[in-house]
Amino acid sequence: MAVIVTKNLSSLKLYLNKGLDENSKEIKGTKTFGFVDSAASDQNLLDVANAIANLQKHEVYNIVRLDNSTLSE
Repeated sequence: MAVIVTKNLSSLKLYLNKGLDENSKEIKGTKTFGFVDSAASDQNLLDVANAIANLQKHEVYNIVRLDNSTLSE
């Protein structure tokens, strides 16, 4: 049987550098934005992520798009 792929909503994840703790160890964090239209272009998501990054208190060091699909027969 052929596999049927159904695209679900995507997510956008920002990785943040929150500085150093009392032992000079880096503190990392994430912010995830769900319910992203899977048809949104990569460029549009990057533009939105950069706009959100400019509003953050902490430095954004990585931007990830998480796509999700359902597989069935």
